[in-house]
Amino acid sequence: MDKFPDLFIETFSETLDEHHLKKMRKKVYYHILKNNQNDFFDLELFDRKYVKNMKKTEELSQLIISELELLGWKTFVGYGGTGLFFYDKEKPLNAW
Repeated sequence: MDKFPDLFIETFSETLDEHHLKKMRKKVYYHILKNNQNDFFDLELFDRKYVKNMKKTEELSQLIISELELLGWKTFVGYGGTGLFFYDKEKPLNAW
């Protein structure tokens, strides 16, 4: 980064949300590539590590879910809203 953006103060919250959304997309993509469909993406862990606001993390995850569903993936949020499952045929047995 050569310099701070000109509108850094006015757009800080918006910029941070975009950063977190990009980070979540990258983490979810990697998760899908390396895990089988019985494993889940830990939203709570992602929140503790990056966002530190579970309500915001839930909002970001809804955007991710919408994007994945447009691509043909099925999703399920389990474990009290902290685990995000991705599957293409049947819901994983451990999704509750």
